[in-house]
Order: sequence, then C-alpha cells, then structure tokens
Amino acid sequence: MTTLGIDLSSMPPGTAACRIDWEDDFGGKAYTPVKGCDDPKLDQLISGCGEGAVIGIDAPFGWPDAFVKAVAAWTHGQWGEEVRDELRFRETDRVVHKFFNAQKPSLYLRPLSVSTDQISLPAMRAMALLKRHGVTDRSGDGRFFEVYPAGSLAAWELPHKGYKQGQLAAGKRRGILNALRAKFPVLTIPSSYAETDHALDALIAAITARLAALGLTQRPSQDQQSAAKTEGWIHLPLS
Repeated sequence: MTTLGIDLSSMPPGTAACRIDWEDDFGGKAYTPVKGCDDPKLDQLISGCGEGAVIGIDAPFGWPDAFVKAVAAWTHGQWGEEVRDELRFRETDRVVHKFFNAQKPSLYLRPLSVSTDQISLPAMRAMALLKRHGVTDRSGDGRFFEVYPAGSLAAWELPHKGYKQGQLAAGKRRGILNALRAKFPVLTIPSSYAETDHALDALIAAITARLAALGLTQRPSQDQQSAAKTEGWIHLPLS
C-alpha cells in the first residue's frame, strides 16, 4: 500500500506532502517531504502514487450542515450559544472534542471551526481538490480521508503542542519525530520531516491514512453517517 499525506495550507508555500510505501506490520519507507506544493503538484503526487493509494489530508472536508443552510437562507431570529456553536462546529468536531474531554480532559483539544476560523481557507482549497478527484463521500470513501495531526499525536499519547512556532518548536519537532520512530520502529523516516511543522504534519497524515485504510480509526456511527458524508469526518487513530 502507498499513502500520501498532505498538510494542506491555503497557499503553496505552507503545503507539504509525504509519500510512504508500506510493507507488512507497518514497515516501509517515507520519502523526502515535498514542500511548497501547488495544485498541479498535488495532483501529480496523487496520480503518481498509483491505483489503490490512500490519501490523508489535513484540512476540513466540508462545513457544518447548519451553517451551509443558514448562509443559503438565514432562518435564525434569535442568537445564543447553542445556535452559535451549531453554526461553528461540525458533528465530527464535536465528537473529537467530546472524546478528548472524556479521555484526557486536561488536553482541551478541539478542532478549529471551519466556518469562523482561518482554517476556512484551507477548507476551500480542499473542496477544490476533492472536486477534481471526484470525491462525493467526505466521510472517508476508502481513498481520501480527513485527518487531524494534532489529534493523532494526542491519541497516541505523544506531544502535540508547541511544535509549530516559537524558539522551542524545532526541538519539539525532533522529539515528536523520534517518538514516531519508536512507535513505528520498522518505518524508515528521514530526519528532514522535523525541519518544518508542515512536513511533520504531512508525515502524520500519511501514517494516519494507513490506519484509516485498515479500519483502525474512529468511524461515524449510523446516526452520524449522513452528516459525515457532507461535512467531512476526522479519522482519529484507535491506538
């Protein structure tokens, strides 16, 4: 199996990709990260992985259904916390927050709001990518999966904060990379993945995509499936 992890920013300079060719028992090889990816480069990387490849993308695959309906035809005559949160967060965002709040409340880990935070710009680019590649089921169609690198790290009980910016970020990235090498000891990972947070997130996305393809990530329940198909679904590792 080949997986491609993409840390999708709104523009090419912040976008990185990681290809991993897998063997049995999570052995395999991660190739040197590809940085500064524009849309043609991403399409080339995806097609270059061959048929049967699995792609994990660190960007929201959709907007909250309630937000989409509200923008199309505003219906709310009152305003309050319940309405606000309904328009801000998808079902998958609430599930991720509840999971970590129940399991590890001290983390307070919650995905950004795709409708009100700056993550909305990468989401727009993700939607264009999914459209180009014919994705209609955003819950994880077997080939394209939405991933959340900080959530994956937290699910693995690895450090997941402070590795993007600041004086200590480079050291934290090296520490996370070493922890990933220890968790997946038969996977060869170049040290260049610790050079930027975009490269490191792409690596985590590629690993999470492998888990998603094997059914080792959290899936939407039957009641959540309808919303997940349109809003997207974050695939968190089960272990």
